[in-house]
Amino acid sequence: MNKKLLIPLVALGIVAIAGTAYSGVASAANNEERRGEMVGQLAEKLGLDQSKVQAAMDEIRASRQADRKAEMEGNLSKAVADGVITAEQKQLLLDKMAENQAEPGENRGEMRDWAEDNGIDMSKLKDYGFGKGQGRGQGLGGCQNM
Repeated sequence: MNKKLLIPLVALGIVAIAGTAYSGVASAANNEERRGEMVGQLAEKLGLDQSKVQAAMDEIRASRQADRKAEMEGNLSKAVADGVITAEQKQLLLDKMAENQAEPGENRGEMRDWAEDNGIDMSKLKDYGFGKGQGRGQGLGGCQNM
């Protein structure tokens, strides 16, 4: 390939990768900003202190996350029992879910690579609630991009 063409293509690839990484971070920041606006609007409409509304929303969110985690643990146990994954892979997935809760925004390619590196065929886990992308909180610890 021509060197004059190769350098701009490499530069374009780097910009595209950086843009994708930034968009995940920007998206998470955008979501937080929208949540804050919604809390303020709810507090105003209901005539409540904003901190009380925020505390209630945080409690609901934590409860939903706990319910989802319990559901996923049950689904993974069934996948282990069905021979789809090993007990070790189940623990890896649970650890990855916890990591994704702490650091949201991982992209589809990274998740696929991670699963492949750990010998996990995510296509076989769709029946167990992973990677369906049916809304926020689905997939791997809130990451439905699988």
